[in-house]
Amino acid sequence: MEQIKETFEKTVTVHTIRTDNENCTHEVALPPDMPFEPLVIRDSTPAKSYPFQLDAFQREAITCIENSQSVLVSAHTSAGKTVVALYAIAQCLRDKQRVIYTSPIKALSNQKFRELEEEFGDVGLMTGDVTLNPEASCLVMTTEILRSMLYRGSEVMREVGWVVFDEIHYMRDKERGVVWEETIILLPDNVHHVFLSATIPNARQFAQWVCWLHRQPVHVVYTDYRPTPLQHFIFPVGGEGLYEVVNIQGQFREDKFMQAMSGLAALGDQAAGGVQRGRKGGMKTDSNVVKIIRTIKERDMLPCIIFSFSRKECEAYALSLKDMDFNDDEEKKLVREIYNSAIDLLSDEDKKLPQIGQILPLLLRGIGVHHSGLLPILKETVEILFGEGLLKTLFATETFSMGLNMPARTVLFTSARKFDGADNRWITSGEYIQMSGRAGRRGKDDRGLVILMVDHKMSSDDAKQIIKVGSFSAFPRRVTVFPLRRVAIHFLVERSRMSTTASSS
Repeated sequence: MEQIKETFEKTVTVHTIRTDNENCTHEVALPPDMPFEPLVIRDSTPAKSYPFQLDAFQREAITCIENSQSVLVSAHTSAGKTVVALYAIAQCLRDKQRVIYTSPIKALSNQKFRELEEEFGDVGLMTGDVTLNPEASCLVMTTEILRSMLYRGSEVMREVGWVVFDEIHYMRDKERGVVWEETIILLPDNVHHVFLSATIPNARQFAQWVCWLHRQPVHVVYTDYRPTPLQHFIFPVGGEGLYEVVNIQGQFREDKFMQAMSGLAALGDQAAGGVQRGRKGGMKTDSNVVKIIRTIKERDMLPCIIFSFSRKECEAYALSLKDMDFNDDEEKKLVREIYNSAIDLLSDEDKKLPQIGQILPLLLRGIGVHHSGLLPILKETVEILFGEGLLKTLFATETFSMGLNMPARTVLFTSARKFDGADNRWITSGEYIQMSGRAGRRGKDDRGLVILMVDHKMSSDDAKQIIKVGSFSAFPRRVTVFPLRRVAIHFLVERSRMSTTASSS
């Protein structure tokens, strides 16, 4: 495996491109024997115009697309990565090419289909459940559907000029990451790519890999700019107050962090020592969540997304707000109208399912639940209600952070630890960045709040690693995740092909 990685890192050169903004960095991976040539700034009418001034990273990425060169865009959630994807789609439609937009989950595919259909019109949807307008020039689909098309040798791929991979960091998923690996490898060399991610730790190596696979330049455009700054707080479980551990300038408050840990230690050795009690681990109770949400409401920092790592916790916490009501009579009326419109689409038999009746009292009070165990119609209803501002608190699993355009003013983590099937571990910086990125609505909030409930004593180094204080490097040298399984096969095939060519010449 190391031999393979060294092969493409030695043969693929990386060139740094100067940008006009200190918050934006730009590199390009070039195939062997391809000299670096500056990108051409087009004077012609752009494929798409925007009613606002583009940020530096957006201009850089769009220039790559105008030069028909693939690009990986790494930027915080809500920074505006979608602008780049929209430009690629607009350019394909202008040039009479087909374009595919892939996403990791069906909910995101459904939302993107609605958005793109409203924007461009000629858009189709292909998921495991639904197929709409499959002859469209722009097709929205899950990555599994695209892989299946490539396996079958679908004729559609002959007409495809670009593929947009949303949430490309999903390659890190232990079980489903192979889907992204195989899809990228199987794509024809003439197809160009737009990769979008808020958290990809090995951006440079990823670009080198794609460049090596398809013998085409691959750019990496990165920014640590965040339109709405975040304040990060710790709430020691069982305690009374919030401790600001990272201010909006991104500075770590060591004194506040130590106060939070002292408060946790004072509650008892079991909590401070991190004694685990099953997956939840520690002394957390529903009352802590209720206490924090009351504080958030008093500070006028709603709406709030509350992330938990199990469906049962999401539902239990939502039910624990039995004495809280966030909606007035007019809002309740609107909730009921939207709910009834959705439920009318169900059969009489499905209307009797327990979930259908159980969720309405919560929705009327401005409380939502979102996880994979919900009926699709209920998930979509929750998404619509939240998007319309009719849900003030939403209890969700982390899949809700995967690209859905559903920002809030505040994000609350009910735990700093997560059971991943093997260990009850600290959440990773990537997981934290992805979910905390939902805090702070661009154009609405001057700041976003992120609150981390902690029921195990942690070191300041652990906290800094999770929250990623300051600007994190765009191109870290350490490869934390890399798709080497399929690369090994591809490498052996390629070496065999080259050997055959050499022997026949």
